[in-house]
Amino acid sequence: MANQYLTTSLITREILSALRQKFTFLNRINMEYSDEFAVTGAKIGSTVNIRVPTNAKVRKGRIMDASNMVDKTVPLTITDQDGIDLVYSSADLALDIDDFRARYLEQPLANLASSIESQVIQRSLPYAANFVANADGKLDLREALLANKLLTDNLAPSERFMLTNTSGTVQVIDQLKGLFNSQSQLKRQYEEGLMGRAAGFDWYETAIMPAQSLGTAAAGTAAGYLINGVPTDGSATIAIDGGTGTLKAGQHVTFANVYAVNPATKESTGALRTFVVTDDYAGGSGGLKVSPAMVLTGPEKNVTALPADNSAVTVLGATGQTGINLGFARDFVTFASVDMPLPENKEASRAAIGGPGGLSVRLIRDYDTANDQFLNRVDILWGSAVLRPEFGVVIPNDPTNFTSE
Repeated sequence: MANQYLTTSLITREILSALRQKFTFLNRINMEYSDEFAVTGAKIGSTVNIRVPTNAKVRKGRIMDASNMVDKTVPLTITDQDGIDLVYSSADLALDIDDFRARYLEQPLANLASSIESQVIQRSLPYAANFVANADGKLDLREALLANKLLTDNLAPSERFMLTNTSGTVQVIDQLKGLFNSQSQLKRQYEEGLMGRAAGFDWYETAIMPAQSLGTAAAGTAAGYLINGVPTDGSATIAIDGGTGTLKAGQHVTFANVYAVNPATKESTGALRTFVVTDDYAGGSGGLKVSPAMVLTGPEKNVTALPADNSAVTVLGATGQTGINLGFARDFVTFASVDMPLPENKEASRAAIGGPGGLSVRLIRDYDTANDQFLNRVDILWGSAVLRPEFGVVIPNDPTNFTSE
């Protein structure tokens, strides 16, 4: 029987399958909306507005309030084109697809997956609104339970994930090793990289979690930041009057007497609402950009009050706690990849998975006659957006603290 050579179509499908399997964070976030972009010709800069489920303001009495629904959307813009370049010979195309995958695809695609995930994580973290203080700097079960509580207070779906940095894994694993070794979880641990399930989360580890840069502003109220006038309802920029020291994007703050509310009942949870700084702040007077926006009225109400003029701003976190561990529900972030055009008069192929977990990749092949080599470029065009900041919670840890109790 004649040799069956590997075609671009077969290789592209294998690339799609292998790349999909190598994602950790992306496999746990919302990829439902890829079909919105599944049209040839989408390009960098293309935007679609993603509808976010809205809360309703419950009416009391018989008089209708027709203005109590808010059509909430989040723009998702295609911003990045990433890829890898592969070179192989004619003889290599005679390999079995499994051998070809092991020799030419596995490591390059692992690198590509890590690069894309790293970018999505770094862009998402400055919008994870919730924060759990870590008293001793080591990640443990108590912090995880508090993180789960915050997601429950924000009515996040029960399917929740904890993505730890490598030092956080070392700190927590001894305490939770009994839970992480249950027989019922061994299959998922092997197939999906699942560490285990505990404290309401499925736990996963990543080596690409960025460290949190800390500004020079002292923790607590020592920096002397004060509110400059009552903010506008719905504002995500808070005027600050005075104060010393800088803040970095991803740090968290609270405002005096501004408490979180239950999204359904709009009643206070009894805990101060935490806000995450979305842009670096230089200190002194200026506008502090935070997430989520501070909403006092309507169906999207998330605070009991707006901060009073000259009220204090509290900086959360502790010196040395630069490690990040992220608890989240699936709708915290969404990711979309688009169908890229296939050039004419070139050997090219595109493969896509639609619906949940949607992903689209393109392979273009050229030929170097002098060296009998096939030149291949693999591309993915993508974008991401934070849908629900309140569905993300950060637990810091000290990445150098490995002392035993």
